[in-house]
Amino acid sequence: MEYLSLEILLSFCFIALYYLYYKKFRFFVIEEKKKENIIRHKQTRGKCPPSYPNGWYRLCRSTELKIGQVEEIKLAGRHIAYYRGTDKVVYAVAAYCPHMGANLGIGGQVRFNSCIECPFHGWTFDGKSGLCVNSEKLDPKIVSTYCYNNIQNMDPNKKGEYLQKVEEGEIKIKTYLIKEIKGMVYIWLHCLEAKPWYDPMVEKCDHLQLRGESINYINCHIQEFPENGADIRHFDYIHASVSDFIPTWLIKFKWNMKSMSANDPDFYKKMEHPKEKIRNYQKQLFDHYLSNKDLRPYMNVLCLDGSLMFFNKWKINALYITGFQMGPATIQLYILSSLFEVFYKQALQPVEKFNQKVFLTLHINSYLPYWLSAYILSGGLRQIISDVSVWDNKIFAAQSCYNLKGDADPVLMRWRQWYSQFYEGSRDFEQKLDSLEW
Repeated sequence: MEYLSLEILLSFCFIALYYLYYKKFRFFVIEEKKKENIIRHKQTRGKCPPSYPNGWYRLCRSTELKIGQVEEIKLAGRHIAYYRGTDKVVYAVAAYCPHMGANLGIGGQVRFNSCIECPFHGWTFDGKSGLCVNSEKLDPKIVSTYCYNNIQNMDPNKKGEYLQKVEEGEIKIKTYLIKEIKGMVYIWLHCLEAKPWYDPMVEKCDHLQLRGESINYINCHIQEFPENGADIRHFDYIHASVSDFIPTWLIKFKWNMKSMSANDPDFYKKMEHPKEKIRNYQKQLFDHYLSNKDLRPYMNVLCLDGSLMFFNKWKINALYITGFQMGPATIQLYILSSLFEVFYKQALQPVEKFNQKVFLTLHINSYLPYWLSAYILSGGLRQIISDVSVWDNKIFAAQSCYNLKGDADPVLMRWRQWYSQFYEGSRDFEQKLDSLEW
């Protein structure tokens, strides 16, 4: 009986170890539900940067959009309907039908391979050209366009038409440029309708395994999130804590960082790491990302070394982080330690002017137990939440004071100047936004 109990115990231990270490991992998503009562408009002092910069934005995962599936989204001040045609291509168009204003993304149907049909009266629009079409041959529908006269100023004693004809002919709906790369769908948004300056960059993480993703809603201006990467001094104040249960006088993180534009002519020399192993690792990443010459002006790179300090005396090198900020809303972070490698992909979707939907996607070594994935993902999320308490209560100022004699604020100034290139036409675009909300 004693041997039988031992066999049962060993069998249980074997099953537990198999479950923890070798069981095939299933991708998981931790999503925070959006709470309308936490979204508030911030008080601003002076001018605030525009809320919807130009660039590539994450639209959805490829697996989230099946053939014939139609979805809608509010993104960067636009109402967008997107769908996957029967030709397997993803299309995105302005959400509201020009006929009578129905939302194509709610109840719309895919027709003629690349077209979407309005759920109200059946008008059909081609996702490639935007044309309203009559049949599978995509022959354009000829319609008459009318607009309302200024009814308030019309003389009620005079007979007249409330509707005034503007034009007759083909009609188009706005289409958006879509790129589907490595399981992710991106959409190009530009306030002046300019063509893309660069293409989304494919991450270098094929040797790592996709494990999980968190989705959160954060009340801040879109610039504040990526700006963290260039704010050197805040790391030692906000991100010094190792755990909520370990006091910083016992163990804490100490950070050392470099940050600069990938377009700097002396980039490799200035960003060179003193340790050969880390230098070689980062060089592989630099070569991969900087090979895209069109992307260089729109990419900022940071190198962050994290050391564990014990009793503020003894130091152990723990983490080496290499990050790439591409455009206004995509950040890719590579974290290397002696035990594992982690890849975080952060993506922002501006829901409102001061509310961002933040995606944090995790890739790690396949040999690590998947329960550790949840712990590492929660650790990355914990660092974001540490900033949220500040973001929720800070303001933008028309004038900011900088300590130019130190090494931190000049880096932050250069980063803000670099990020400003994504605001072309953004302020005028916001002023012209339709007041209609879903």
